[in-house]
Amino acid sequence: MKDRYTMIFPNYTIGVEAYEKIREVCPRCGKSVVVVGGRKGIEAAQEKMVRAVEGVGLEFTGFIHAGGQSSDENIERISEDSAVQEADMIFAVGGGKAIDTAKAVAHRQNKPYFTFPTVAGSCAAAASIATIYTPDGKFQDYLYSTIPPVHVFLCSRIMAQAPVEYLLRGIGDTMAKYYEAAIASRGRKLQHRDGMGIALSRMCLDPLYAYGEQAVADNRRHVVSPAFEEVILAIVMTSGLVSNFAAPEFNGHIAHQLFVELADLPASEQCRQHGGLVAYGILLLLLCDGQEEEFKRFYAFCQSIGLPTCREETCASEEDIQRVFRATEKKQDVRIMPYKVTQDMLHEAAKKIEAYHSEQK
Repeated sequence: MKDRYTMIFPNYTIGVEAYEKIREVCPRCGKSVVVVGGRKGIEAAQEKMVRAVEGVGLEFTGFIHAGGQSSDENIERISEDSAVQEADMIFAVGGGKAIDTAKAVAHRQNKPYFTFPTVAGSCAAAASIATIYTPDGKFQDYLYSTIPPVHVFLCSRIMAQAPVEYLLRGIGDTMAKYYEAAIASRGRKLQHRDGMGIALSRMCLDPLYAYGEQAVADNRRHVVSPAFEEVILAIVMTSGLVSNFAAPEFNGHIAHQLFVELADLPASEQCRQHGGLVAYGILLLLLCDGQEEEFKRFYAFCQSIGLPTCREETCASEEDIQRVFRATEKKQDVRIMPYKVTQDMLHEAAKKIEAYHSEQK
């Protein structure tokens, strides 16, 4: 059994003063740090960061804006910045694309990195994988790695100030982790690593049904609550660990593939939010899998918090959907399903969604 694999876990701190733990955790990795992040993320976090490192011997070499897209071009540009070259470690700050950019820079420079999500829109802050986009924002590829952040700092006070749309996309994305993993792994004999990821994925579902509606209401009022913190833990930490454990084929098929295809459509420009598109994909997935009661449960949950429950709410036309279904049938993520997913199945599921949606009006 020669050198099978190594699993590395990210530590984390959650709370309204989570950044206070920087002084205990980060000096172990060096004396200098560069901050790479989104413009708004840095603005939200910089003052707390600077205050947290006072008197502990950590110096900032610079604050670098990630540039909008986690593209190869931005990753290359930032990697060559002298502030990055001189730093012992990297602080990745902001939303998913900003954190993925900083993460890719850290991998390229072989430097330890710490993440500071300022929104709860994805699991990027805890996951080893990074999503790469083209400069104009179209999905390009995944950057796979086994190196997660050393530590994730979840400042719930900062994250509660973010627009609720980020939380909604995070909820949709996280719940897909369970539904997709459960179906993709059905009937398979799983080894330890995949089995751990699949088992953990249940915690991507239950807390969101339990606390999601309250968390969304609290986020709309920018209030930190136990429900809000439970939900951001599921979105960032639990979902990130599932991504790190389970093989990629368990982490995304119909629901996530729909996002990839719809996000490239001009008509969906205003609806490029990952979780909203993934939520519609979950509805399709559950109907394709014959889970009528679970479909109704998830549909009701989406309605209660404001996630899409019909095609129109994805901003895609009927023609768009037909193109998406043709492409989705051919994609690798879909082919790992325990049965063949056809265009006819997808179209039939879409019709059922529209019919059920009409009945609920």
